[in-house]
Amino acid sequence: MFAGKIRLFLALLVLGLSGCAVISEEECRAGLWYERGLQDGARGRSQSLVYDIAQECDSYDMHVDSDAWLQGHEEGVETYCTAENGYHQGRRGRNYQGVCTGPTADLFLQNYERGLAEYRVEQHYQRLLWRRDNLERELLSLHYAYRNTDSEAQAQALYLQRSRLRWELRMLDMELFRYGLFGPTHLTPGYYPPGFFSARLFYW
Repeated sequence: MFAGKIRLFLALLVLGLSGCAVISEEECRAGLWYERGLQDGARGRSQSLVYDIAQECDSYDMHVDSDAWLQGHEEGVETYCTAENGYHQGRRGRNYQGVCTGPTADLFLQNYERGLAEYRVEQHYQRLLWRRDNLERELLSLHYAYRNTDSEAQAQALYLQRSRLRWELRMLDMELFRYGLFGPTHLTPGYYPPGFFSARLFYW
């Protein structure tokens, strides 16, 4: 296991990142197909990737040693398909390409789905905070516009817009209330009363 991790580290060090392309011309010419397969397997890339690599290298008149790549890929997948990495991949919202098989697949998927669920909750929470921040900015702008207008019609329009935004802010606060004081990572439901942040004392 330790030797396998050393080989994987060396493969990643030698190959590095190749950007958005499947494989570069330099990598095709370098060969290192076992190391390439080890890297792709450890990243959870699908076995079908070897066909894309072969097609890309063929455009440079280079042959791919598919057997060596597949051997490396199989070993790389073993390091990928662990319960710990499943959670790690899900927690970062990464796609799973179905590379795990056998008993490890269920354990990987169970932890991947747990991590992915937490990731989605956190992303939703961040979107709520982003929207809340924008609402506060809009309300502040309306506040100054309302105080400085001499038009009764415009003042009425601003008042109605302000009422709509305050209602949206209250609804958003009620949703944020479910996460408590410290967000989805540390739930403390009930710490703030609904509508606390959008209380009248904050706005005109």
